[in-house]
Amino acid sequence: MGQGQDTQFSEFDWDSIFFKVEDRTFCVPRYEFIQSSEVFAGMFLLPLGPGVSVEGQDGENPIVLEGYKKDEFASLLKVMYPRANSLISGTPPTLDLKLGKEEWVNVLKLSTIWNMEKIRRYSIHRLSTDFAVSPMEKINLARAYRVSVWIKEGVTTLVSSAHKPSFDSLASLGWETAARILWIRDNTGPNLNTLHFRRDDIKCGHCPSSSSLISFNHRCPRCQGIVRPDGELTATVPSGPVPSPAVAGPDAAAAGDRRVLLQDIRCGRLDSCQGGIFTCIVVGCPSCNVRIGPNDLVKVRPKSMLKEMIEGMFGEEIRNYEVT
Repeated sequence: MGQGQDTQFSEFDWDSIFFKVEDRTFCVPRYEFIQSSEVFAGMFLLPLGPGVSVEGQDGENPIVLEGYKKDEFASLLKVMYPRANSLISGTPPTLDLKLGKEEWVNVLKLSTIWNMEKIRRYSIHRLSTDFAVSPMEKINLARAYRVSVWIKEGVTTLVSSAHKPSFDSLASLGWETAARILWIRDNTGPNLNTLHFRRDDIKCGHCPSSSSLISFNHRCPRCQGIVRPDGELTATVPSGPVPSPAVAGPDAAAAGDRRVLLQDIRCGRLDSCQGGIFTCIVVGCPSCNVRIGPNDLVKVRPKSMLKEMIEGMFGEEIRNYEVT
């Protein structure tokens, strides 16, 4: 920039930088690499000793990026330096970078390696919303580029799908991951209609009260175990809709609540028990004073066993990706 030159539009005063990837030399504005990447910003700001030539200032002495492919680098440059004719297309005109799925994976790879956090987040968004990414792809990409949400999504799809994953699909994930996924499927598949909840999560089915309906310790008639407030209980519900009693107000059943017959609630204390807990009692709701017996519907707030199993099998890995 010449002395005394107007600095109002200095964002358009670009110095070039030269990179060599495989057999291809790229010449691009230096500014965007400084703005987008801590790695390159630190590299360009390193002090140089006297007589040391500066890499990247011309095509004869480029910055050589070893171990990368020129196609990968070109994909990243398309995002960092979009051109008007690639951005504005269609009728009416819309913004479109015109990158394919594999190109976005390239962008994710390099932006992860070079700490380009904004570009990395955007590449994850585009891959998640614009392309069909299989559960196996999500898990493998998540592990390669530390995307925690894809581990959750990929595993959840594989363990909850009605169709079992193929041998080749599971093999691509490694034997330990395959074993964990099959274990979760085996422990949830036949029991998708079985609700798990605490005694404190049983509430009146006739009013919007959030108070626990069973406020006293109760003994299981079968195993004689005491069902405490945090004691686990189960109930099996039909696949179809369960009829609801008349309730007071539109919000009587909070989001996530399910209705079951009081007599269908079973002991979850021992696997060998599963006996009916409340088959012979009548309790009064402390809020609406309705008396509720074994044949009446109550609300329960089930916990997600599938979510807990995924957390148990993959939680440490997911958390590791979230903090790095």
